[in-house]
Amino acid sequence: MTFSAKLQVTDRPFLCGRYEEYVDQHYKEYLKDQGKVDSLVGVDVMAALDMYVEREQWEKCLETAAKQNYKVLHKYVALYATHLIQEGSWDKAVALYVQHGTPANSQNFNIYKRLFVEMVNVAGMNNAEAYSSWADLRDLLFNLCENLVKSSDANTPAHEEFETMLLVSHYYATRAAAQSIKQLDTVAAKLSISLLRHTDIIPADKAFYEAGTAAKEVGWENMAFIFLNRFLDLTDVSFA
Repeated sequence: MTFSAKLQVTDRPFLCGRYEEYVDQHYKEYLKDQGKVDSLVGVDVMAALDMYVEREQWEKCLETAAKQNYKVLHKYVALYATHLIQEGSWDKAVALYVQHGTPANSQNFNIYKRLFVEMVNVAGMNNAEAYSSWADLRDLLFNLCENLVKSSDANTPAHEEFETMLLVSHYYATRAAAQSIKQLDTVAAKLSISLLRHTDIIPADKAFYEAGTAAKEVGWENMAFIFLNRFLDLTDVSFA
C-alpha cells in the first residue's frame, strides 16, 4: 500500500469526525436562524434554553430546564426572577421561588434580599388581604433557611440575616391573619409594635406609622402618641 493510500485510510476517522462537527455546528446555527427552538432542544439544550430567554418564553424555558437537573433549572429560575423584579413584578418572583424552591446558592442571595426589601417597602400591605403575599415570602425564606442549615453558609452572617428576615416576614404574615378577625386587633397591634425592633432592615418611618395607628385603634393612646411623634420626626429628617 502506498503512503498516500495509508494516509487516506488513517485520516478517514479524523476527517469524518471533523465533518460531523462541522455539520452539527451548522445545523445548530440553521435552527437558531430559523427560530426552530423546539428542534434545537434535541441538539443543544443549553442553546435552546438561552433562546427561550432571549424570546422571553419563560414558561417554555423553565419547563425544559426542569427536565435537565436542579442546577440548570435554578439558573433559569434566577434569570426569570431577575427579569420579574426589573419589571416590578416582585410578587410573581416570590411565587416562582415558592413553586420551585429556594436553593442556598450565594449567587442568589441578592435576589432573595431584593424580594424582601421590595415587600417591606411597598404600600398597601398592612391589611388582611396581604396575608397570602406575606405567607409566600415567609415560605420562601423558611425554605432558604432550611437549606442554609445544610450548606457551607450555615451560621454565617448571611444565614443569620436571612433568619431575621424570616422572623420579620412571619410577624407580617401573622399580623395580616390577625387583621381578618376583629377580636385579634390587639394581637395585630402588638405585632406592629414588635416589628419596631427590626427597623434596621425595614423602613423605620413606615414601621412607626403602622405601630402608631394600630395602637390608636385599640385605645393605647400613650403609645400611639410616642410612635406617631417618632414617625413625624423621621419624616421631617427625610424631607430636610
